[in-house]
Amino acid sequence: MRWTVALGADFDEARFDRALAGFQRLYNVAPHRVLCAPDVLGRFAVLMGRSPDDAHRHAMRYGGVPVSAAILAPGTIVFEGEVDEERMGDW
Repeated sequence: MRWTVALGADFDEARFDRALAGFQRLYNVAPHRVLCAPDVLGRFAVLMGRSPDDAHRHAMRYGGVPVSAAILAPGTIVFEGEVDEERMGDW
């Protein structure tokens, strides 16, 4: 599954959390990874107390989920995960 969210350039940690929670509500599973437009990854790094340059050189995680850069439209984030077809509909 891929779920794309437009966070914008000035998002805060609460907005990032809401996007993550939206994926979890929709698919009843945590994402396997989070892909970010370069501007989003830079902002994410700042929110996590790291340098924007550091985000492109070192692996980052959020709640145990890997967060990395991808070629995406500015302000965009993509959550990727697998849905167990046996559990679909159990929520």
